Amino acid sequence: MGGITLRLQRSLNFCFQATNAEEAQLWLRDPVVALSRIRVFRDLKLESGVLSGYLTAPFALIGEVRFPFSSRFDAVADTAELLPIEPAANAERDTVAFLGGKARLQGDRVCYQAELTLELNLPEGQKWGGRAFRKMAEAAFERTLSHTLRELNSLS
Repeated sequence: MGGITLRLQRSLNFCFQATNAEEAQLWLRDPVVALSRIRVFRDLKLESGVLSGYLTAPFALIGEVRFPFSSRFDAVADTAELLPIEPAANAERDTVAFLGGKARLQGDRVCYQAELTLELNLPEGQKWGGRAFRKMAEAAFERTLSHTLRELNSLS
């Protein structure tokens, strides 16, 4: 696929406060329950040790953009780990997210230290108008996703 890939990488640190240690343990072992509490994550499912879903972000000119992701999930004792899975080499994709990191149980809280990469593919601008649109899209991509990810970091 030709064009330009816009990429945004961020470290995220956030915690969920449960009502008790048992509920926190449930949230640690089931990332669908935990991450569904964050409005930018949608259509989450955990099947055969793979967490998949979408991270969504609103863009003024084009509406909501969905970044699909898949991560291997493993929970042992008081920790859990997410390892991002690369999309198939032949997959046509305009957007993709890579979500990885660790979660730890801290009493009645579950705290995540995650790494998130978001990619948006745009067609190459051959003319002045196409290049100008690309510059505007790059600025909107950075601004919108930075705002969205700041919301995640503010959960602590």
